Amino acid sequence: MAKTIGMVFGWIYLIVGIAGFVPALGGSFSMTDGLLLGVAHVNVLHNIVHLVVGIAGVTMSRTDEGAGTFCKTFGVILLLIGVIGFITPDLFGILPIGGGDVWIHLITGAILAVAGFAAAPSRNAAAS
Repeated sequence: MAKTIGMVFGWIYLIVGIAGFVPALGGSFSMTDGLLLGVAHVNVLHNIVHLVVGIAGVTMSRTDEGAGTFCKTFGVILLLIGVIGFITPDLFGILPIGGGDVWIHLITGAILAVAGFAAAPSRNAAAS
């Protein structure tokens, strides 16, 4: 399950990262934020973060262990970013993470975290 979810979310974040650079979709090539698809605020740094998360998801989700690690790690990170988005929606003027982004990060973070922590332990961990 973690492999499939990690791969799906990896591709989603990769596509969103690319779309974030397309001005016709509301994307931005600068630190000035745009409203991607009318839903989420993005800027160039946010787009790069999405690309990094996407690449990590696609590459790490090739194996069960990598998928579990990706889902756990990025699930927790996205949950934290979602909570932080309530406190400082523009992350001190650097990264727009408020508004619709809060819910996107909380929902995707929860899905990834559940998939990662529900994954069967690796054989090496069970042998220890």
